[in-house]
Amino acid sequence: MHREFAEIYDIFMKYVNYDVWYKFLRMFIEKKGAVLDLGCGTGEFVWRFLRDGFPVIGVDLSEKMLDISEKKLIGKNLTDSSYKLIKDNIINYENKTVFYKSLDVSENEKISENYDEIHPVDYIICNFDTVNYLKNEKDFFKFIEKCEKNLKKGGYLIFDVVTEDIFEEIFENDIFLDEEPKYTSIWRHEKISKKKHIVEIDLFIRENENDNLFRKYNEIQEKFIYDPEWIVEIVQNKGFEVFDTASNPEFGESRIFFVLKKL
Repeated sequence: MHREFAEIYDIFMKYVNYDVWYKFLRMFIEKKGAVLDLGCGTGEFVWRFLRDGFPVIGVDLSEKMLDISEKKLIGKNLTDSSYKLIKDNIINYENKTVFYKSLDVSENEKISENYDEIHPVDYIICNFDTVNYLKNEKDFFKFIEKCEKNLKKGGYLIFDVVTEDIFEEIFENDIFLDEEPKYTSIWRHEKISKKKHIVEIDLFIRENENDNLFRKYNEIQEKFIYDPEWIVEIVQNKGFEVFDTASNPEFGESRIFFVLKKL
């Protein structure tokens, strides 16, 4: 992702009700424990979990996203909380961060150090159809295998995927126009195979709010569409119980949440 896309990511996500989404996650994440947020973006869920007393590890491939997340956490006075932001690919990440109970009266979680072995967490989340940005089913296998290693027995993995209907929801004649005071973006959609789609974004960022000079950037994103029944079969074969599947019209008719429990 271009640094410029990361800088206006929160504007792109202006229609997302993070509080409602977070409330949904908390239906399954009740007892305090370490949370691993894969594809954490600009840290909207990181700071919410920290606010509520959960230690959090945020992983994202974009260094700029992590920079924005760090600044956001500082701005919310959460720098003394237990968190770590890590640049890595979610299909390769192995958690080496350890949290331990401090001995002071507040009993806050603290980060100790990294070790060579994997240290499983209590919860893993992966939001906003991040899984659909994996290249293929082979990468999904890797994602599930790493999640199984990174998660404690009895822990929960929560992720969401979108179906092919997402393109009919967003695009009209395969075009979507998004105009804001700070930018204009033109999205073009093309289906290139049975399961793969391309979304090309031309982004025009206003140089100065007092003039009409724009910087232009181009980004091409690929989305891989999974058969939900195939996902169920794969995760069950990888040591997970399908604890729940859910959808919510507020998050889009085409979005399916998978709530998995490690056996």
